[in-house]
Order: sequence, then C-alpha cells, then structure tokens
Amino acid sequence: MYKEANEDLWSGRVDKEDKELGKRWHEKIQFIKEPFEKKKGICLFSFDCDVGVKRNKGRVGASKAGDALKKAMGNFAYHLENKILYDAGKVIANEDLEKSQKNYAKTLKKILKNKHFPLVLGGGHETAYGSFLALHKHLKEDIAIINFDAHFDLRVNVEATSGTPFAQIAALCKKEKRKFSYMCLGVSKASNTKALYKKANDLNVVYIEDTQMNLLYLEQIKKDIDRFLQKQEHIYITIDTDVFSAYILEAVSAPASRGISLEITYEVLKYCFEKYKSRIKLLDITEFNPSFDEKTIGAKIISRLVFDIVHLIDEHIR
Repeated sequence: MYKEANEDLWSGRVDKEDKELGKRWHEKIQFIKEPFEKKKGICLFSFDCDVGVKRNKGRVGASKAGDALKKAMGNFAYHLENKILYDAGKVIANEDLEKSQKNYAKTLKKILKNKHFPLVLGGGHETAYGSFLALHKHLKEDIAIINFDAHFDLRVNVEATSGTPFAQIAALCKKEKRKFSYMCLGVSKASNTKALYKKANDLNVVYIEDTQMNLLYLEQIKKDIDRFLQKQEHIYITIDTDVFSAYILEAVSAPASRGISLEITYEVLKYCFEKYKSRIKLLDITEFNPSFDEKTIGAKIISRLVFDIVHLIDEHIR
C-alpha cells in the first residue's frame, strides 16, 4: 500500500538570521506523491517491510527504519546545488511479501519513469528484489548489481525472505534471458556456508571478503570494480547495513562480528559515482533496525551516510 510522505517527520533548528544560507533539510525538503510528476530530483522513498527478515529468522524492526531515518535527517545543513530533494512517501508491506515486493516495484518504477533518482530506505534486504524488479521493468536491459553486504543473500527457499533476493534476481534474469551480474562487497566467511559460496561461484558472483574491504586495499578494490563494470551500462547499488562492524552499528537485523568501516564504504561509493556517474540508476539502504537503536546513535550514523550519498548524487548524476 502506498502512503504519502509524512511532513511531521521533518523538523529541526531554524536560523532566520542567516536567511537562505542558513537553511536545513527540514526547510528545503519538498513533498511529492504519485504519479511523481514534478521536476526531476532525488527521491527519498521508503519500503516499510521486515516480513523477509522474520521469515529468515532475523531480528524484526527494519520496517520502522524509513521514518526513523527521515526524522534524523531534518537538521542537516542544506548544501545541494543541482537537484531538488523530495520525500516521496513509502510503500507499506503486509504479510504477503511476494505481493508487497511487486507493489513496491510498481510504485518505484513510476519514480524512475519520471527521471528522479530514487534513494530507497528499507526495510529488510527483501527490498533488493523489488528494487531490481522496478529497474528491470523500467530499463528492459542488463543491470549490474553492487551489494555491500556481509551475506551473499543467495539462499534458495520456497518463499521469499531477506536471504533470497539475489537468488530471486538470478532466477528472473535466467527467465528473461538477461545477464546476471552481481558483485558483493564485505562478505563474511564466518556467516556464509560452503553451500552459499558454491552457489556464488556457480553464478559467477564477484566478491570481496570483509578481510580485504579496508582502505589498505582501496586501489585493488577499485580495479576489481572496474573489471566487474566493464561494458556494464546500468548499475544498481544496494547497501545492507549489517555489513558494518557491530561496534559501529549494532542496530541491524543481524550484527556483523567483523564487518567493514564507514570510511571504506564512502570511498568506494565516491569512486563509483565519480567514475560511473549517471550509469548508476538506483541505490537502496536496508536492514537498519530502530528497535535496537540505543539513544538513536544508529539513526545518526546511517542518516549521515544518506547525507553523503545525496551529495554524491547531486554532484555526479545529471
């Protein structure tokens, strides 16, 4: 079910003495609703869903992430130069996950059709299948996936879960005779069985384990990304926040015992946006869980990541 943006989520400090130069996000955010027919901009759009997490035996609560993150963003200083920032509302899932993913994809496709850049706030990582489905139906061409994640999320199951999105995407690509191109950054060897590694290898998944995902290996990571994205026209980036070290972010569906840093994540994103620019079509952030967010520290961390991504989009996507 689609629900329009809640304007009450946006509040913060007001510096009237500084006039336009003192504006913050809560003063500049615009609100857009279906059918999303306004001047193109950056759309903050939520998928309120953790049915897949529940099915995957994880900690539920990610369905509350979209509102929690928007609430945490209101006080950010406004520095955008090129794009309008919109709150595009959200899709609320029900227990029928498969139908909810399709409804989410249908609404997201409308945002893409109107040439906005969607920055989606999940939701469990079941969000990823709906994101890809929307982009797939919008473009009708091959799409390269870059996933920041401790898990391959390639489980094969009777029903969809937060652990199956890329297996679902692989099956869709096979059915539609499209190339399945998937790169996973930050994979935890401790959290993925031999069966999942075999599945990844069988599907020619490119991956970098968490032990290699740090600033010491940045130049090699860039080379690996370039090799993966060679001749790839369209890029979808997804960030599962359980990729971050638990001592950085514990408020996720499945905390990582090792994980990766925010610094390497930002540097890799910065490189991708600087080099591949408008080939990047969509980005989502998933699995943040406000139910376990003591003193809202996690919301501050992830909302700042959103801030940085919004500025990368503003600077490099035309």
